[in-house]
Amino acid sequence: MVTVKRVNNDSKKKRNKLILLLKIAIVAWTVVSTVLNFIITPEHFEAHESDNHDLLKHEVPANPIHSQGEPMKVAYAVSFIKCGDFQTHAAGLVDASLVLRHSIHKISSRNPESGSKYDYKMYAIVHKQAEECSGQIRNMGFEVVVVDQPLDRSEIKGDYLRKHIQREWCCGESEFIKLFAYTLPEEIIVHVDIDFAFYKPMDHLFDAILYDKDSEEGKKARSMLELERPGERLPDKIGAFLTKDWPQVAPGKFPAAYQAGFLVARRDPSVMEEALNVVREGNYTDGWGYGTGWHGSGHGGYVGAMAMQGLIAYYYDFVRKDAVELNQCRYNHMGMDVLYRTHPNFNPKRLKDKVGKCRNGLEYCEDCHVTDFDKIYSVHYTMCRKPWQCISETSESGRNSKGQKGRAIPVPMMNKDHCYELIHHWHDLRSDFEKKLFALTGDTTILEGSKYEHMKDIFHGHCKEEGNEGYAVITAKNETLYRIHELYEVKQ
Repeated sequence: MVTVKRVNNDSKKKRNKLILLLKIAIVAWTVVSTVLNFIITPEHFEAHESDNHDLLKHEVPANPIHSQGEPMKVAYAVSFIKCGDFQTHAAGLVDASLVLRHSIHKISSRNPESGSKYDYKMYAIVHKQAEECSGQIRNMGFEVVVVDQPLDRSEIKGDYLRKHIQREWCCGESEFIKLFAYTLPEEIIVHVDIDFAFYKPMDHLFDAILYDKDSEEGKKARSMLELERPGERLPDKIGAFLTKDWPQVAPGKFPAAYQAGFLVARRDPSVMEEALNVVREGNYTDGWGYGTGWHGSGHGGYVGAMAMQGLIAYYYDFVRKDAVELNQCRYNHMGMDVLYRTHPNFNPKRLKDKVGKCRNGLEYCEDCHVTDFDKIYSVHYTMCRKPWQCISETSESGRNSKGQKGRAIPVPMMNKDHCYELIHHWHDLRSDFEKKLFALTGDTTILEGSKYEHMKDIFHGHCKEEGNEGYAVITAKNETLYRIHELYEVKQ
């Protein structure tokens, strides 16, 4: 026999009331959860679901130059291929993204002091395997574009390339997602690595791409270009600006690679398809030096040769031929030794006649070890180490006193004092960001990240001690971080 318990009217009312309260709580939690998805903290982020993005699927008409009196927007893009490396831990992703975006803002038309006439839009090209951390970069003010790998290894006809490309630094064929930058909607794209900062406007580069070579604007822009080879004949229609990796070459052994951390280019989806067709053909010869690599061009054997470093160098040298090589001391500046004085790939004891000569083969070249900072347009933080690593120690091997690889500034390949100057300017950008955010919000929590004394003249109070563990991340209350976008809104 089943016993049924009777419920009086008062009990029914209580139960209905409880159900109503439960429904209200569920709705409230849903709203709060949605809001929290857009609130960032420096040490913990919730990933968002990816956008169903059509940007890269369809042709978008190029923007007219400064249409309707509004500044033209330049697309600034970074790529994320995988989670879990230096680019995607709390400091490497969050603080680097904030400082990169702040540096771009400062050289744009939104900052009247810059004198620039170009606006900007931030993009992050995210490989599907890094989608789980894409919510982090979205919160930094980037429009996230999640993409598939542009080609499958099985499409490559050449046996050697097909069997070995996945081992190439840094990410094998996955690195080719960077080519999606050519398909973004803006007329001009700038693609950089996340360990990057801009310090001067690049209007003359943009003008040289946009304006006809015979127009007054085009002539003026071209006259202002600072080239790796001064006086070099320019293409009638400039497709891209880049720098090459001269610090890595060996005398007479192989051509310089493309330095894959920096590209300024005209929007042109056909570049992506042409470059991928080179990969699909797979005409790549194993070895190191001239006669090897892509079509035997010599672009082979060095770091990144099978991926972007070698592919783009070969593509612009032999296929498209419309790229202009910029002065490596002024753009994409790394502060590396561009003279034959020490390693890499040079032994001064064996090649004494080459000591002190330019790695780019010219009779004279600027010494990037001592370039005045006010002449530098952008800095790529590579061998000077990442600013958020809090590294001041130096050694010839690049190992610190504990024997850890990559935890010291390698000298004499690098100039210690020049590295300190470059790192100081990155931290100065971060301090400027913190100062402006504090002025906007009055949040004293912001000050907590800059109170430390370790080499304060270089690190601006952002380092507690030497090494990665000593870095103090940007801090602020959640409601403050949610207002970061207000710093960058276009002033009416």
